[in-house]
Amino acid sequence: MKVCVLLALLLGTLDQLKADTPLIQQEPTEELVIYNRILARVNGKTLSVIDIVKKMDLFLQKHYPDLANATVARYQFFSTHWKEYLTQMIDTELMIADAEVLEVKVSDSEVREEILSRFGPNVMPALDKLGILYDEAKTLIHDELLVQKMIWFRVHAKALSRVNSQDVKTAYKHYVEKHPEMQEWHYQVLSIRSPDQTSSGALATKALELLESKTPLQTVLEKIQSMSDTASVSLSPDIESDDRGISSSHREVLQTLKKGAYSTPIAQLSKSDNSTVYRIFYLKDHRQKSVPPFEKMADQLKDELLQQAANKENTHYLLKLRERLGYDEKHMTETLPADFQPFALR
Repeated sequence: MKVCVLLALLLGTLDQLKADTPLIQQEPTEELVIYNRILARVNGKTLSVIDIVKKMDLFLQKHYPDLANATVARYQFFSTHWKEYLTQMIDTELMIADAEVLEVKVSDSEVREEILSRFGPNVMPALDKLGILYDEAKTLIHDELLVQKMIWFRVHAKALSRVNSQDVKTAYKHYVEKHPEMQEWHYQVLSIRSPDQTSSGALATKALELLESKTPLQTVLEKIQSMSDTASVSLSPDIESDDRGISSSHREVLQTLKKGAYSTPIAQLSKSDNSTVYRIFYLKDHRQKSVPPFEKMADQLKDELLQQAANKENTHYLLKLRERLGYDEKHMTETLPADFQPFALR
């Protein structure tokens, strides 16, 4: 759903800002400048930059109270997301109008309970820090709760009716098709080549003797290199691959090995020049990646299907709502300069 997607994006942004908090605290002299102006007119109500600021401050206070008074964090958050908030607030006003038609209500006790939950017993000092009056906070929270109810009635309830047990089973079938059981290998390859194939074969045999005597791979590489001026000896980095990515020649060898074992020298043709290369494979790990059973996946798959259904229902709901109430975003929003930025630091 659109609101859920926006919330996820906002939380992601705030997580990054929270990581930057030590830097922010080193800039106490920064001042946030707000260029207020009317941005939209919806359902007889005007929406201004200040209205958006109050809404975003409430979001910060609820989810990241430690950043609610951090000037640079607020500036970065406001500058990045004010347009999304404007769209969200326009949708909110349309849903409020729809709520009047359905006679959906939010009681004063529900609002008081949410205010206490959000701000604690010392409500007024908390609101003073945000620069929000108590009546303004009541209105903002009332509207949030009303929108939540409308989203439930118009979106989630319909999404729930569109997802059944057969849909979940079908989703699991598709998951298995995309994520089949497969083998995973973690290995390295010691490669030896020489103009003289007999010489490179002898070097490979010597390398295996050293490896079987518990000599480390890197040490074996150095010793074999020192034994010939013409041979090329190389050790691959760690290779991690599965059935989809591993070459057939590598898989044929690795399937014969146990974890921690070395293969006998394997003579293979190089794809680059058709020369013979002796390779010794070292299998570090071998795992069978299985598919989780349906019982473990069912809840996750159902949640994903419900989210997809809610996204579709939400888009459909807002489009129909704008059409029914006769609102067009081009007519609702004020004409703004292309480079308009309502926030600045000084």
